[in-house]
Amino acid sequence: MNPMNSTLSNILLVAGREITTRARERSFIVSTGIMLAVIIIGAVVWSSLSGGESVEKVAVVGGDVSLSQAIEAGGDAAGQRIDAVTLPDPAAARARVADGDLSAALVVGPDGRYAAISKNGMDPTIEGVLRGVVAQHDLASALSARGVDAASLPPTRFITERTQEAKPDQAQRITVALVGSILLIMAIMMGGLMVAVGVVEEKSSRIVELLLSSVRPLQLLWGKILGIGAISLGQVVLIGATALIAGKATGLLTLTGTATAVFAAVIVWFLLGFLFFAALYAATGAMVSRQEELNSSSAPLTLLVMAALYSGTFGIQALDSTLIQTLSWIPPFSAVLMPIRIATGDTDAAQVIGTLALMIVACLAAVWIASRIYTLSILRTGSRIKWGEVAGMVTGRK
Repeated sequence: MNPMNSTLSNILLVAGREITTRARERSFIVSTGIMLAVIIIGAVVWSSLSGGESVEKVAVVGGDVSLSQAIEAGGDAAGQRIDAVTLPDPAAARARVADGDLSAALVVGPDGRYAAISKNGMDPTIEGVLRGVVAQHDLASALSARGVDAASLPPTRFITERTQEAKPDQAQRITVALVGSILLIMAIMMGGLMVAVGVVEEKSSRIVELLLSSVRPLQLLWGKILGIGAISLGQVVLIGATALIAGKATGLLTLTGTATAVFAAVIVWFLLGFLFFAALYAATGAMVSRQEELNSSSAPLTLLVMAALYSGTFGIQALDSTLIQTLSWIPPFSAVLMPIRIATGDTDAAQVIGTLALMIVACLAAVWIASRIYTLSILRTGSRIKWGEVAGMVTGRK
């Protein structure tokens, strides 16, 4: 058999074993089911609590139809839908406001004065609309009394300009990217630890000695990373797709093409981020012989994972800062920050390609370092390998 085909066959054999073993674990099935249920229930509850677009009801007493129409038009201009209803007398309006059936009432007195009624304080937007409508209504009435038709006057010339182009669905795109980054960290924490725990289990039980009689160390390492990586990627895609479908079904997301493209970018950075950390987690697992020692050996990696998570969750508020822009170029922080910056449009093609190239180089370096440590440590038992010895393995002194 061709050596290349033999190597690939062994890697796929190990990967298939990892996929079959992990996919059958009850803890994996239960945790995935719980996360899916939380996403679906959360989307339904969130949608029901948000209630879609709010409509405020305002009563008009003693005014004509044009006044009610002006109030509704003023609400639309202010970004607040207002349903203006006409009531026959002030007492009925006060009663309905007191009962909470109406947000406010505008009463036009016989002397031409206006009274705005609210229960315990009027919403500033509604109050602003009513004040503007009343001012315009009085101006039109005053002009009409002096023989001037307000409709014949030239319209007000008012234009708006933007210093930056509008970014449609920016909030949704940021949400997709941020959720994807959090899923990446979860997959790294769970999948990376699965790789490390699997290495320690095989090492402590001496199963690795039997496995290495059939496959080479690097074939075993790559098979384990690819197998657990495939399981973790499948879990992330399933959870992400469920979140997108639930968001679409409940109206929380509109799922534009741009948002879908952001999700695709998240998957690309997920693959690179997972490869980077999974390789290093495998190396930390090879450094110890007992499960009790794994926490101490993997502590630096865990701190790095948490730093990457915090850079995304806190950095989203200051993506244009020098610190965040610098971290976006540094692996593995770029795996978390770049999907968010792509979602906001706060980057360009050159930076995306540049950071992607740097992340690929970092992944190759991590794989090379992990391969050295794994190959020289996987059969060593006894006390935990010290970091000084690890440095020697990487530099070739041991």
